[in-house]
Amino acid sequence: MAKWHFWNEKEFSDVYENIYIRALNEDWFKIVFGMVKEINAKKHNKILDVGCGEGHTTKQILDRINGKYVCDLLEPNKPSLATAEAFLKPENKIGEIFPQTLATFKTKKKYDLIFTSHTNYYWAINKKDYDYQLSKLVEMLDKKGRLLILTLPENSDHYQIMLRQIYPTFNYTEYIVKFYKKLGLKVKVKQQKMRMYVGDILSTKNTFDLKMFYHFIHNTDSYPSDAEAAKFYKKIKAKQKANYLDFRDSLIIVEK
Repeated sequence: MAKWHFWNEKEFSDVYENIYIRALNEDWFKIVFGMVKEINAKKHNKILDVGCGEGHTTKQILDRINGKYVCDLLEPNKPSLATAEAFLKPENKIGEIFPQTLATFKTKKKYDLIFTSHTNYYWAINKKDYDYQLSKLVEMLDKKGRLLILTLPENSDHYQIMLRQIYPTFNYTEYIVKFYKKLGLKVKVKQQKMRMYVGDILSTKNTFDLKMFYHFIHNTDSYPSDAEAAKFYKKIKAKQKANYLDFRDSLIIVEK
């Protein structure tokens, strides 16, 4: 896959341009600070990041954790995991590295904290396997451990501008919250604003950026036809406010 270069030390797959260019950084860091506040509210020595990717969100969080900790990394993409390890180890306390999916991951460890940021869409393709992954996460927690999941609710503009259903509804915030409450766990949700700029797309008749955004939103390697792109444009225009979409991130906090 082509790489999009920010600095020599950082590379992002080309599709991530839509996140790092379009996302309003102030909104994103408010989300990061909110996660850190939740983490720092209690002592967390043993941490697991599920789906760390190249480690950018991981570092934003670990850099702000108070006290001693060791963070294990779980990531199935080996090149991304290697990037994360090299990126994080100079300044952050990184423990074991696991090049595995959540589904294949096995451990006897119990963690004080498990966190994951926008990875739940890729855990399973059916509800039975998805439920198993949700259960597995809490089983890996210590007696007083906590689980933080950053994901999207049903009313996220990300979902609302799609031309077709891409992610099953069991990925939504609402499903996850209901699932954990049925297990008798303590669950709270903190809704977040996460604006994405689309003013450039709306200000031109050319479709390059529009089709790139379609590529990102629909999680596909293919690009839309001109007719599909026109439909996508109409949905963006209908949902945007002052040239921004709001993905409305949800921070789900689960406690035993």
